[in-house]
Amino acid sequence: MITPDARFAMMSFVRNILIGRIVMNEKSAAFAKPIQPVLASMTRAHQVAAGQAEKWVALQMDSLRSYVDLAVAQVKVALKVTGPHSLHEFADSQFAVLSFVGHKVFDDSRGLKEWNINCQKQTVGLSRANLLTLLFKD
Repeated sequence: MITPDARFAMMSFVRNILIGRIVMNEKSAAFAKPIQPVLASMTRAHQVAAGQAEKWVALQMDSLRSYVDLAVAQVKVALKVTGPHSLHEFADSQFAVLSFVGHKVFDDSRGLKEWNINCQKQTVGLSRANLLTLLFKD
């Protein structure tokens, strides 16, 4: 099982990679002034990408956790099979498990679809804002 600390560390690692924090000293700040709007647009885009990546990782980790928990529970139940009667009960219980897995896959795909729609809306909004900023400089 993935601990919350490990999950946080993984999400922080992904965020730091995607954001690509820019550290500049004072000499390079004067040089970068003409391209500051482009850097600001890129920073906003990286922040949105990092946020979406975090949400995607959280969705995938939650799905993985539930499937692993189900698999462990199924192994525990399978190990209790000792005879023909318990094997028959185990086989009958698998129909309920398959139904649960089907619903879980459907719910996971719905969550992924909602993430995709949210990602698309944020990307379009960010693109519009960045283009307006670049076209109509203050």
